[in-house]
Amino acid sequence: MTAEKFDMAQEGRLEHCEGKPVVLSTHGLTKEFGSLRAVDNLDLSVCRGDVFGFLGPNGSGKTTTIRMIFGLIYPTSGYVQVLDHKVPAQRTSALRHLGGFVDDPMFYGNMSARRNLRLLGEMNGHVTEERIAEVLDIVGLLDRGDSKAGSFSHGMRQRLGIALALIHDPDVIVLDEPTSGLDPQGMKDVRELIRQLGAQGTTVFLSSHLLHEVELVCNRAAILSKGHVIVQGPVSELHPASHAVKILTANQSKALEIIRAMVPAGGVREDEGYIIVDSGDGFVPEMVRRLVAGNVDIMAIVPAVEQGLEDMFLELTSTAEVALPQAIGRSRKGGRL
Repeated sequence: MTAEKFDMAQEGRLEHCEGKPVVLSTHGLTKEFGSLRAVDNLDLSVCRGDVFGFLGPNGSGKTTTIRMIFGLIYPTSGYVQVLDHKVPAQRTSALRHLGGFVDDPMFYGNMSARRNLRLLGEMNGHVTEERIAEVLDIVGLLDRGDSKAGSFSHGMRQRLGIALALIHDPDVIVLDEPTSGLDPQGMKDVRELIRQLGAQGTTVFLSSHLLHEVELVCNRAAILSKGHVIVQGPVSELHPASHAVKILTANQSKALEIIRAMVPAGGVREDEGYIIVDSGDGFVPEMVRRLVAGNVDIMAIVPAVEQGLEDMFLELTSTAEVALPQAIGRSRKGGRL
């Protein structure tokens, strides 16, 4: 991402919902714990129907932000807005439109899944047996509705937590690291469930430190570093497409010599047996002509993999270290804020 795009994202947050309502937003949201500024002037906007990825490493301020969204802790300054209701000032009204959990969802282990949903759901309003069956079906637990929650695997408890989040059909559900601690199959099951919810029009705010997870399930995302939003927007636009190509020939050393004569110093590299070079406009036809003229047999020319969110995240957080020099302290290693 260019410095110009970085600055635009920082200054203007040019994202719009294209006519859809903003169901969840933060405005100058800041939280300080003594000398530690865990969340710093956070501005987010989640549109109706988004599966919105809230992406950042552990300790970047994600869970602190979610606690402020639910009104569990008060911001030092700024506020959260859920539709027309501000948090913390109008927390009770705002919570009627929210579902979700912070950290791992907790249930009574000696009660059935169905009874847990009935008991916990009734804390926020009347719940019908039909709705309980519906949300159990949505998360794939209908056949285990009468089983004790204590017998559930971690992945099943996460899905039960999502069922509880959905019980009152909220405008947005907020999920804090829902695949944390799951085995690969459990992660796949929960991600598929979130994808299905998004496809059905449910708005999801998904906190995650897993870059690949956000690419798989989210349509929009914000990247957080040390309490700052570095950039937010459509996932498809967060990382630019690369024009690089991978080249395989029958004589890689000679091909490398020919290609190096065509590009600036440092513009070509080798990786896993391939020559990788930024193609640019008109580069490939000219390269092919020169390789053929040099009697180099071409085996393959394919697009190189685009820069992933991981590369872009590392690039942007590195830039942020320079662009955002304010000292905001350090969290304990491995801790979550």
